[in-house]
Amino acid sequence: MRDINYKDLNRTDKIERQKEIVKVFLKLGSLAFGGPAAHIAMMEEEIIDKRKWITREKFMDLIGATNLIPGPNSTELAIHLGYERGGLLGLLLAGTFFIFPAMVIVLLFAITYVKYGSIPQVGSILYGMKPVIMAIILQALYRLGKSVIKNKISLVLGLFTIAVYLLGIKEIPLLFISWNYYDDYAKQGETQK
Repeated sequence: MRDINYKDLNRTDKIERQKEIVKVFLKLGSLAFGGPAAHIAMMEEEIIDKRKWITREKFMDLIGATNLIPGPNSTELAIHLGYERGGLLGLLLAGTFFIFPAMVIVLLFAITYVKYGSIPQVGSILYGMKPVIMAIILQALYRLGKSVIKNKISLVLGLFTIAVYLLGIKEIPLLFISWNYYDDYAKQGETQK
């Protein structure tokens, strides 16, 4: 699915890829509201469906990697994707242009809130934004779920993992256990064919 490896490109093509990385992550950083789930769903649409930079399987592997390391998942995923597309410079550009617009937006909101936050009308506006943000997050989770849930066993395993997590079990052991169980199930299905 991916065209030529970044290292094998000539200088002009490398510069074009860097410009593309800046354009994509500036757009995502400016428009991706709703938290990490919404960001990841938007990245999936932009990177896999529209631009076909990497395969869906590679994308899911990168999501798994970001879940295992501490920090903001969507930012880590943006950085991974930048590296995949444009090497070390792509990593730096993707991270910078994904983070910077959000930082500016949050800074402007913070300044506005400090200056006008005690006005009742502003409080009502902020309260009214909550349902919109929840709708964005739920839509993103739905789209991401459609990509990950491929059969009944993955659905059951996912629901079971969520339920056990809500009971207080940490996510890292659950990821390893569920991945191991699903991997065994997939191998068992291959031997039966």
